[in-house]
Amino acid sequence: MSVRGFFSTLGTALIAVVMLCGGALVAWRLFGQARYRGECEHSVGCRSFYCIHHDLEHKQQVPAPHGMCTKSCDSDVDCEAGAACVALGDEARDDLPPLRKLDRACLVVVDAR
Repeated sequence: MSVRGFFSTLGTALIAVVMLCGGALVAWRLFGQARYRGECEHSVGCRSFYCIHHDLEHKQQVPAPHGMCTKSCDSDVDCEAGAACVALGDEARDDLPPLRKLDRACLVVVDAR
C-alpha cells in the first residue's frame, strides 16, 4: 500500500467516525434528554438544560426529592397545571448551570401533586 493510499483510507475512516459521533449527538438530543417537567439529575439531562432540585411549598422554595426539568417563564400561564412561575432564590439558582442562569422559572407546586 502506498503512502497516498494509506492517508486516503485514514481520511475516509476519520470522516466516518465524525459522522457517527454527530449522529450519536443528534440521537442523544432527541431521545436521551427529558422534556419539561421530566425527572433529571443534572442540567445536561434536560432538553432545556435547566434541571432544578426545588419545589414550591406554601410559596416557599424547598428542596425536592428529585430534580425536574424546568424552563423560563414570565407568568403562570407559561407553566403547565401544577406549576407556578416564580423568581428563583439563591439556592434554587445554584441548581442551574453557571452560565445563563434563569431569573424566573416554573416550579412544581407541592400541594398540586
